Amino acid sequence: MTTQHTDAIARLAGPATVIADHSWPGTSTTVLRLRTPGGSQLILKTNTNEVSFHRELHALTHWAPALHPHAPRLLDADEEQRHLLMTAVAGQPVNTLSLPPDEARQVHRQAGRLMRALHEAAPPTVLTDFGRQRAAYIRPQLADGATPLTATESTLAFDALALLEELGPQTAVPSHLDFTSRNLLWQSGLPASRTPRLGVIDFETSRYEAAGRDFLRITQRTLRINHDLRQAFFSGYGRNPTPQERYLMHICGVADAAAITVSATQAGNSAFATEARGVLHDALRRWPPNRPA
Repeated sequence: MTTQHTDAIARLAGPATVIADHSWPGTSTTVLRLRTPGGSQLILKTNTNEVSFHRELHALTHWAPALHPHAPRLLDADEEQRHLLMTAVAGQPVNTLSLPPDEARQVHRQAGRLMRALHEAAPPTVLTDFGRQRAAYIRPQLADGATPLTATESTLAFDALALLEELGPQTAVPSHLDFTSRNLLWQSGLPASRTPRLGVIDFETSRYEAAGRDFLRITQRTLRINHDLRQAFFSGYGRNPTPQERYLMHICGVADAAAITVSATQAGNSAFATEARGVLHDALRRWPPNRPA
């Protein structure tokens, strides 16, 4: 913890003490858990990336209130130093828990409801150039001569980018874009009189985006191999993806997985790279995607 963080705690949270550091090494964020003299727990998050900071500030200000009490509540912000003070969401990350099947289904039904609430937190808009902008963001990441992608994986990725560039305007909704089990917190083992509650954290990638792409992170991981939980999630959401969303998920899934394979390999994160490669190989078996009517 730096002097900057000590000063920020004193200014924003008063006489609170640091009880845990949840920061991820190699990222732009520092995440400190605080405890106040009254016993309340708070989170001080500092982000050196200006875009990510403002995305999270906007989401906590305008969208997260629609998820109350399942998301952090913004208490204060220092835009100059990029500090956010928020309430702590109770629970443990779902990816750290071993849950019985019934409870796992309950978690994912609640997750679907939370995503639906987020998507409806503000009126939809239209992204006229979504596909071309997304392809333009990913293409340079795949053009590196030192890419870890095989020739087949690379061909698949560039086919997906070409299809992205052909996409028309997309309806966009408030989206989390890192809606995964590590950012979903579950209160397990509560008394029978209390309903277990799921919370969602980490809104630094949030922005208006096509709803199908917000489905991607959770469907590419847990829900890719567990169709029972996939059914529970979309039951909670209130509907299954439309044919247009499935098409977008297929091609965005390939493009995103290729980019993650490259970036995770470069960062030495073999687990993420292996997971992303699995998504690519699944897509290869179902390629090309069915274009909706």
